[in-house]
Amino acid sequence: MDELISKKEVLEKYGISYGALYRWKRMGLIPEAWFLRKSTVTGQETFFRRDQICPRVELILSRKEQTSLENLAVELEGERQEKRQVRKVILEDRFSRREYLVENLKCALLTDGEQEISILEYLQEVSL
Repeated sequence: MDELISKKEVLEKYGISYGALYRWKRMGLIPEAWFLRKSTVTGQETFFRRDQICPRVELILSRKEQTSLENLAVELEGERQEKRQVRKVILEDRFSRREYLVENLKCALLTDGEQEISILEYLQEVSL
């Protein structure tokens, strides 16, 4: 799990508050898809890919004095739109076909009897 960092570690490492992190998420500075929820022995915790979240938090902290967070969000959204490839999950059965944008998915599970395996993390990785 070295490639992942917990939300708590991010907050401590950069000295930011829980409120600031979620404000940045609402503003689009940190994409929803980066918030990975995982079961742990203490319950469910949020993790991030270290190679995504650390550079982004450092960018936000370094730029917030020079530009407004709103302007930074617009700038980052523009970069995402330029790089973005639209990735979809297509589900088809004998009656219909449905398409979902990967970025809009909240949950994607593969079930095997009683076991549920989340495939959303993989889908989000290939869509970023």
